[in-house]
Amino acid sequence: MLVETTVLSLFSVGLQGLGLLFNVFLTRRIGSASVGVMTLMGSFFGLAAVLSSGSGFVAVSRFVSEEMGCGGNPVNIFRYILRFCAILSITVTAILFLAAPLMTKRFPESGSTVTAVRMLCLALPMSALSGCLKGRCYAYQRVYIPAVAEYIEFLIRSGSMAFCAVFLLHDGKITILHAFSLSVLAGQGSTLLFLAAARLPRTEVSCVCSFSFPRFLRLVLPIIGNACLIALLSSANDALVPLTLLQYGNSTEQALSQFGEFEAIIIPTLFFPSVVQCCQSALLVPQFSRARAAHQEDEIRIQTERILEQTASYAICVVLLIGQLGVQIGALLGGNRFTGEILRIMAPIVPFIYLEIVLEGILRGLGRQSFSSVNYLAEYIVRISVLLICVPLFGFYGIVLSYLTCNLSGNAVRLYFVLRVTGLKPVWRRILLMPLTALFLSMPVPNIMSRLMPDKGLCAIPAAIISAAAYWGILYLMQKRPKNSGGKLCYYSSGSKSMAR
Repeated sequence: MLVETTVLSLFSVGLQGLGLLFNVFLTRRIGSASVGVMTLMGSFFGLAAVLSSGSGFVAVSRFVSEEMGCGGNPVNIFRYILRFCAILSITVTAILFLAAPLMTKRFPESGSTVTAVRMLCLALPMSALSGCLKGRCYAYQRVYIPAVAEYIEFLIRSGSMAFCAVFLLHDGKITILHAFSLSVLAGQGSTLLFLAAARLPRTEVSCVCSFSFPRFLRLVLPIIGNACLIALLSSANDALVPLTLLQYGNSTEQALSQFGEFEAIIIPTLFFPSVVQCCQSALLVPQFSRARAAHQEDEIRIQTERILEQTASYAICVVLLIGQLGVQIGALLGGNRFTGEILRIMAPIVPFIYLEIVLEGILRGLGRQSFSSVNYLAEYIVRISVLLICVPLFGFYGIVLSYLTCNLSGNAVRLYFVLRVTGLKPVWRRILLMPLTALFLSMPVPNIMSRLMPDKGLCAIPAAIISAAAYWGILYLMQKRPKNSGGKLCYYSSGSKSMAR
């Protein structure tokens, strides 16, 4: 798992960095308002992709891994999911293709919008099949194949969009929606061709499958419901942001511009350092599925505590860096001082975002999609309620407040449930108290050093580097255990017995 996480992290760092730079390029080239329109269109495509794919990636990576863990027939399981996703995607594509005129009749230039929507519909079956093939690669522990496929998709999609932005959009030869649809089609088609041509190792399989197709349908419905609920609520939230900004008094151009800047610069910047957590979350699904099928509860508890400890320590360091360099990062990425201030204000949300990433991977691996769906529903109810109340009163700061509120409440419940399901009694001193103590002790270090050299004060970047180095040094000294301590980890057990390791 360490090797796979390292490989995925290296790929993801480059991919997210390129994506962030591409967002900056588009914002400068076509304006943040056009980027806001693209974001809304991308939200629609994401919802349609989830509805048409049946969350094939999660289903394949989980059920195929479980089948391999119990010595069954993973080939048949993959065929079940592939057949199900193909039927579902073709059905949803046909419905959306025929309903495109009805969905876009209130939009200006509805004729061209219908064409763009129908072009996006053609990409849905390709997206569903690509998700299934990626999930199979994760189940067989060939994570570099989907990583390369994502690079290919990004390069072709962004290259197509950049070509349209430079040569076609300003001359009026193509609309922003048509350019977006063409780029998505090109990216999804190239990904599907690459994944279909990739070869996986052959494994010995049993002639008997552990469950039938009807039972598979009963098991996959909670996964589909969870994915559809998240996509639906996320799309509703995205659509409400510009509307509530209009209620605050912004013009349509200002509302779309602020929404585009928030989605293209602020959110990707906060998520950029989370590449390790995203890779771990994707790998935790097959890892925990195999462990659960083999009844390895101790291994699940050990992995859970280790991941929570690493995620909390890393996320608090990111809070330290963004809090000190938020203004500089915002200026570097093409935003104004307001963008940098928003980054600094939203820095405390980072630990909750990163915890959500790994906790969701654990929940999927343990087959707890029902809880995840209910928790996401409650979380988005809080988020949308705060959005509807606070944005008309406080403007853009209401969006920040909605993110803070929903992440704090939702992830507190999510963490409690994971600890309860795994039977883990966390060492809060190592997971939470030590990183926070190291954070507060490292923050004044640059000021102390500046007083020692009054003629040469420290600028922001060296001060942030010194703070981060002091944070990790203090944390290392605090977490270093005596050699004879035994290193015991305590757990709750499902019965009256207790276990120590």
